Amino acid sequence: MSIKVLIVFSNSLFSEGVLRLFEDVGDIEVVGILDVGASPGKIIESLKPDVILVDLTALYNVFVDFDETPGINFILFDTCCGEDNIISAVISKEIKGLILANTPPDLLMKSIRSVARGEVWLDKSTVKNLITGMNAIRKNSKSPMLTKREKEIVALVGKGFKNKEIAQKLYISEPTVKTHLHRVFQKLNVRNRPQLITYVLNNHDIYQKNL
Repeated sequence: MSIKVLIVFSNSLFSEGVLRLFEDVGDIEVVGILDVGASPGKIIESLKPDVILVDLTALYNVFVDFDETPGINFILFDTCCGEDNIISAVISKEIKGLILANTPPDLLMKSIRSVARGEVWLDKSTVKNLITGMNAIRKNSKSPMLTKREKEIVALVGKGFKNKEIAQKLYISEPTVKTHLHRVFQKLNVRNRPQLITYVLNNHDIYQKNL
């Protein structure tokens, strides 16, 4: 039985280019290309893809409110959107695979087969940064006191929202969000958003009311 793949990229030309890579692959079938402006629910229910190939823009625009569906696995294409953003997405969206945009076709196929089997496929540099972030978080054995507003912001960061989106949701300015995050970083002894998200995941009981 073929592995069903759905392509969801913000760049249509990139989507078409990736599609051509599957022309001579017998065990992997591209069942469709989803536009960024489309609603994924009914399409995924109809096509039943095993793996969804997605870039960061599509991930946060198409699947921002999409509930996790059993049997669906996301592979994120790193299109040079920034290390922190990629690591944040891997953690907050439970990405099962991460590959570089210039990954050779044979490795792309291997990553799809691996993820379809229930395994995780991550770029080595990302794994290194995730481990570094988690080790830094574990050094904080105590949970410092955060204000109610800081907890709200931390919870939204944990969901993958950017500063501008957080400001809109909480009806505050973007500079205010940055100020709060700076204080949070100091209190929690973290250096960046991925480490902050890791902290939230390790201390879910503290932030579950806001998540």
